[in-house]
Amino acid sequence: MMVSRKVVTSLLVVYVVAMLAEQTEGYLAFFTRSDIERMQLQEKERSKAQKKSLMLQKRSEGREVTELSDVEGVDEGEIIKLTAPGEIGMRLNARQLEKYQHVLEELLTEMLLDARNASREKQTRPVSSV
Repeated sequence: MMVSRKVVTSLLVVYVVAMLAEQTEGYLAFFTRSDIERMQLQEKERSKAQKKSLMLQKRSEGREVTELSDVEGVDEGEIIKLTAPGEIGMRLNARQLEKYQHVLEELLTEMLLDARNASREKQTRPVSSV
């Protein structure tokens, strides 16, 4: 029984595409443009609500309130607002980890030294009474 050349060729093409897909480190978005726009709108609304609640909280505490948009020379989109402790992370596969391990170790060492120096400065600083 002989298999058609078209079948063999199509199977070979499928195999090559599968192998290339396995090797890529790319990202494929599963969101449409309308989904992204809707998420951006929701984020803006959430940001406005957080800003309003923060202003109300500051007023209740008796502090002076300044609008973030009143800050001169700074676009509101460039301001990073944290209302809770944040965490930044990324995932690496084994090949990426192997490739960037040295750089990541240097960054981690530098961050740990900075944190250690900052904690030492806090400990050696005299407490001043207000």
